[in-house]
Amino acid sequence: MNVESSLNAWKRSSQGRIGAILALLVALFATSCGSVPKTSYYALQVPAAPSPADVRTTFSLGVEHFRAPLMLRDNRIVYYASPTQMNFYQYQRWGSDPATMLSEYTAQWLSSTGVFAQVRMLPLSDPVDYALGGRILSFEEVDADGGAKVRLGLALTLVRKSDHKLVWSGEQREESPLQGHGVEGVATALNTSCAQALREMIPGLIAQVEQDYKSSGK
Repeated sequence: MNVESSLNAWKRSSQGRIGAILALLVALFATSCGSVPKTSYYALQVPAAPSPADVRTTFSLGVEHFRAPLMLRDNRIVYYASPTQMNFYQYQRWGSDPATMLSEYTAQWLSSTGVFAQVRMLPLSDPVDYALGGRILSFEEVDADGGAKVRLGLALTLVRKSDHKLVWSGEQREESPLQGHGVEGVATALNTSCAQALREMIPGLIAQVEQDYKSSGK
């Protein structure tokens, strides 16, 4: 066999090996992609509130983006396997991070009460009469000895912008069993806990705002 023939044979052999390697890589990639579970997303649904008759004040409210621990600035759903072991569901996620969801949830709830003429998310270029701040203390599944449950903790503060005075604050913690199976049961139970927490806290906020409105003589 001359040199040229040997070179052509080596090229064909190399091309064959490269083709086999590429085919193997494609097969492995396809297999790995097929094994990745589908990601599911969950959202909070603000309960339908009774239609307010008339706006009860002329005040405007700005709702700040709530603060939260680092683990709740992620849209993965958090669960505790034990009192000290925290983890995430990798393929079960909220539609957005809990801090954003609860900020918007609370703004919608307050808007539905009719106590404010306007409820908007901050920051805004236009001034508002009050600013609502919030801090998420807990928002997770807990696998306890007595069975799985959810845990929610929320703290709210209301500042009057005319004198920058803190006029109201509230804190609520809720624990309740899962409502259904799997992560969907976690999402449903946390949705219920959010509603319950606001039902407990918001009447105090409304009473303070209405008192301010009467005092203002508007």
